Amino acid sequence: TIHFHNKGNIPLEDDIVSVSRRINKAGVSTYRLNGKVITKQQMVDILSPAGIHPDGQNIMQQGEVTHLVEIDSIQRRQIIDDISGISEYDDKRNKALKELEKIDAKVREAEIVLHERENIMERLSRDRDAAIRYRDLNDQLNQIRAAIVWKSFSDAEESMKDIDKKLDEKNKELQKLEKEIQSYDNKLEEHEDKLEEITKDVIQASSQIEVTKKIARLQGDIEVVTSKLESNKREIERINSMSERLKSLDKPSSPQFGQVLKFDGVHGFFSDLVMVPAEYTTAVEIAAGGHMRDIIVDTSDTAVRCVKYLKENRIGRARFLQINKIRPYPKKPLPKDAIGWLSEIVHHDPKYNTVMEFVLGSTACVKTVDTANQIFKTNRVRMVTLDGDLFDASGAITGGHKKKNAVSSDLKHYMSDRKNMEKETESLEKRLRELNKELEIYASKEKKTQTATFERGRVKVDELIKKTREARKESYEKRLVLQQEVGKLSIRKARSEADFDNYKVQAESAGKSKDEMKEMSELTLPILKKKNTDVLEKMEEIGPVNMKAIEEFELIKGEFTEFKEKVDKIVEEKDSIEDTLTKIEEKRRDTFYATLKEIAKNFKQTYKDLTNGEADMDLEDPNNLDSGLMIRASPPGKRLLNLDAMSGGEKTLTSFAFVFSIHNFKPKPFYVLDEADAALDKTNTKNIVRLIKKHTQNSQFIVISHNDTLIKEADQVYGVTMENGESKIMGIELPEEDN
Repeated sequence: TIHFHNKGNIPLEDDIVSVSRRINKAGVSTYRLNGKVITKQQMVDILSPAGIHPDGQNIMQQGEVTHLVEIDSIQRRQIIDDISGISEYDDKRNKALKELEKIDAKVREAEIVLHERENIMERLSRDRDAAIRYRDLNDQLNQIRAAIVWKSFSDAEESMKDIDKKLDEKNKELQKLEKEIQSYDNKLEEHEDKLEEITKDVIQASSQIEVTKKIARLQGDIEVVTSKLESNKREIERINSMSERLKSLDKPSSPQFGQVLKFDGVHGFFSDLVMVPAEYTTAVEIAAGGHMRDIIVDTSDTAVRCVKYLKENRIGRARFLQINKIRPYPKKPLPKDAIGWLSEIVHHDPKYNTVMEFVLGSTACVKTVDTANQIFKTNRVRMVTLDGDLFDASGAITGGHKKKNAVSSDLKHYMSDRKNMEKETESLEKRLRELNKELEIYASKEKKTQTATFERGRVKVDELIKKTREARKESYEKRLVLQQEVGKLSIRKARSEADFDNYKVQAESAGKSKDEMKEMSELTLPILKKKNTDVLEKMEEIGPVNMKAIEEFELIKGEFTEFKEKVDKIVEEKDSIEDTLTKIEEKRRDTFYATLKEIAKNFKQTYKDLTNGEADMDLEDPNNLDSGLMIRASPPGKRLLNLDAMSGGEKTLTSFAFVFSIHNFKPKPFYVLDEADAALDKTNTKNIVRLIKKHTQNSQFIVISHNDTLIKEADQVYGVTMENGESKIMGIELPEEDN
């Protein structure tokens, strides 16, 4: 049994702590703490805080005195590790390294996923950029087209004002001519009355009174018929001119224009490609509007070729619909009470489905304006009635029948007038032939007996009548020219009004106000159309676009950002662990080197005290904390030796110096030395005794020895003997003179 005085190092409340070990004949050990049976491990754990270990440096078993210097350099360094307490840092470091290994694996996995998502992001970013570019160009295109519509609307408005001004001027000229003609008619009437008086006077004196009267009447009738015939012929000419111009409103009629229709890729006018049931004619014409005169082509190349031909030959203008470019508007559900979509009512070749859907697909046909109005209150869909009333989705309502059919109605009216005029002219010519024949008969009977006075008077009056008629004829011709000009202006006005209404509806449908378009509308139409073409080419260069890429990119970007934040947190955690490792390593290094420095200092001094020689210790690699601990000593009169070159006694002294250098750094409560002095001579034994005594102030030394020199210096001596197979311990009192 060993009794320890507890100064708080042993985790028990007892001041005296007793530990014992009993071994029976079978070799089984029993451990007791203060008389209580405990396990070996429990005893080790309780005594460990006090620095008491079964394999500690304070216990040198028999034959192991040189063990501390004979073990390999790594094991020696591990002794310094234990003394410095860096094992605590080693545990923390190993734990941190394991955590770092796990977090490294997470970071590698996360970086692989992050890289994959970055690739997806890059691809989507390109698609997103293309979609945004396409969307911006499309917005720009819509703005340009809106500007074109507003510009066309403004031009049509200005054209109408200009035409109205010219019409007003021409009508004033016509009124003036009408007054001139009326004046000439009055003069003619006066001259004819005078001629009649002269004729009466002459006839009264003539024997041929009845014949003369008849001749005069026939001549008057002939003049009337002749004048009427001339007037009818001029009117027929005017009607023919007006008819030709009215016909030109629907389609370009130039012979060269017909050449365009023969080009490869040209399918013809829209109006020629659609067959409309009679009752839907007005509705289709109103809904299609200007598209009725559009020329259908297969591609933009064909359209450009046609436009160049028209420009080079100065034939005129035309609009072209490209089958491969146009895209039908999204079709809404057909409203209740509607007859159907116009694109489904008309008949056409299936290959023109896209064209029909583009022009008529978004317009529903209804019977009456009341039905359309009722539907329009709840469903803003484009509709047209059988009478041609147009309800636009923008909210605009146009009574299109009268205006749209004005040209057609005028054409029918002129054709009817021409037919009546031709019949009347034929009748007048027949009547004129009859009158001339009758006049010839009576003229042969008339005698040449008029007096000289009658002849002179009649010649004078005839001359006046002739001049007046010529002047009146000139005025009639001027009036005819003016009427033709007024007719042309009326046709232009009808066309401008149709364009005005069409552009007005388009402008309102564009969703842009005139003020918003003010800046761009100041550009000329050719510049705007050039911009329109440029934007279309840019959109075509972009190619197919995934418009969903914008939304998909934002979604993936959010997921990517969220995932990257997680990765950043993992990396931060890794950095934190690495920082912790660095700090642990710094503390471990500082603690180790501080301990090594102090123990090396103690070792050098202790060795010198023992042998009066020189010794030192250091790491084999001073920069590597895990390298071995190297010990070298130089006994008096010898060069510096490594441990392998030392004798047994030198190794023993070196080992003692090592133990006591550790003791000076971290004293143990007791030391057990089992024949540690066996290899020492008397002188060195005395040096050891002196060293032991120097350290007995705070530690106990239990020395097992047969060396008298050492025994004599002990404070208490015990002897061990064997009696009847059992060890007996007895105290020995040494003679005072030897003490």
